[in-house]
Amino acid sequence: AFSPWFCAMPLKKPPPKKLDTKSERPALVPSTKHDDADRTSTWTDPVTTIVKPANQLLLDQKELDTEHTRILLAKDPTAPQNIVRFSFKETEKIYKLDASVEQCKLHFVQEGNLMHRESEEGKRIVAEMDAVRIAAERAAELERMSAATTSAGDQLESSDNKKLRNQFNYSERASQTFNNPYRERATITEPPPSVSFNHTITQGDIFDAYVEDIERQRIAKEKTTLNKKQLGEKGDTEDEEQRQKELAKDTDIVHSAPMSRSLKTVERMVNQNTFDEIVQDFRYWDDQSDSFKEGEGTLLPLWKFYTEKVRRKQVTALCWSPEYYDLFAVGYGSYDFMKQGPGLVCCFSLKNPSHPEYSFSTETGVMCLDFHPQHSSLLAVGCYDGAVMIFDIRNRLNRPIFQSTVKTGKHTDPVWQVCWQEEDLAKNLNFFSISSDGRVTLWTMSKNELQYTDVMELKLAGISAAGGGGG
Repeated sequence: AFSPWFCAMPLKKPPPKKLDTKSERPALVPSTKHDDADRTSTWTDPVTTIVKPANQLLLDQKELDTEHTRILLAKDPTAPQNIVRFSFKETEKIYKLDASVEQCKLHFVQEGNLMHRESEEGKRIVAEMDAVRIAAERAAELERMSAATTSAGDQLESSDNKKLRNQFNYSERASQTFNNPYRERATITEPPPSVSFNHTITQGDIFDAYVEDIERQRIAKEKTTLNKKQLGEKGDTEDEEQRQKELAKDTDIVHSAPMSRSLKTVERMVNQNTFDEIVQDFRYWDDQSDSFKEGEGTLLPLWKFYTEKVRRKQVTALCWSPEYYDLFAVGYGSYDFMKQGPGLVCCFSLKNPSHPEYSFSTETGVMCLDFHPQHSSLLAVGCYDGAVMIFDIRNRLNRPIFQSTVKTGKHTDPVWQVCWQEEDLAKNLNFFSISSDGRVTLWTMSKNELQYTDVMELKLAGISAAGGGGG
């Protein structure tokens, strides 16, 4: 048995008609009923008319098939390539060729009224809009409340002619301040100039460099030894004696460091019992008669600090320790400039008035002193001969750790005031000094010596003229 198969064959398209480009557009022919019947039975392509301009080139098929590739680059061919600018760097200061060329061209720019919500202007506008919206909401709410109150009042009047006072007339008021936006400041610094250098060396060059370094160290060591010999054998003898004493204390239990600390504690306890009444007066003493004295009070002397080393010397300076409130330093010297002698610095404590905790001697009289506010163990001292010294009270040796000399900017007149400066960003320890020679000097503690910088120089102007007028 065979099953029938049916298939539909597509209609053949008629070949397109070639039209002459020079010929005019064909005229439209009115359709007839027969044409309508043919159009439903067959399908034809629409008529295409190609219109070419009169000056168009006539190219053959080979020329039409040729592809021309065009590459678009981000560089501006008309941008200048030889711009020269002046460099203001300290190391150069010359005219240099600028390698950066502006390749961007602006063809259209239009300023709009849009702004970012996170900017200051945007935040201000949003805040104003919110304030207007909140005010409108509050006004609407007040209108609703007044309308409700009016309607309720009308009902009450209608029900009862007697007017009642509203006891629950509650109103809420609030205000919110505007928070100022944060401002950030940043600074971009130019990096320091760097120089790259290289060199080719051999094993012989390395050996010669080591030999020169060893010779340099030997010469420096000889200079140090020679300087110590020139300073005299007095300091060496004192150091040797001090070392011998320390060795003897370590071997002897009675004179050892732990025994000295224990004796110091016992001595403070004995003095506390001895001066118990003074301590009680120091804490709790109050004179009732002061209430009857306007602008006056009573002065009660408590402790008297004295040592035999300061006989016939005058107290010229006093300074309290910023860390230990019971410790203070006293400078001894003389204001009689015709009779000057050695000075002394004594550190006393309220816990032991009978004897100073530390004492340091100077060649001339002490005129001023000051404790460092952060490092309380450092004590700056100014002397009559113009020298400034720095003592470390933790150091048991009777000599300063730093001292100014004639080579390092020593004052020529007595130093009347020294004052420590707060630590700077470089963590340097600095202090100022002022002297009768008119110099205000900043002293910086380095590894080996004091470095000085004259901040200003004070001059006595008009004294000579005033003296001449008086004569």
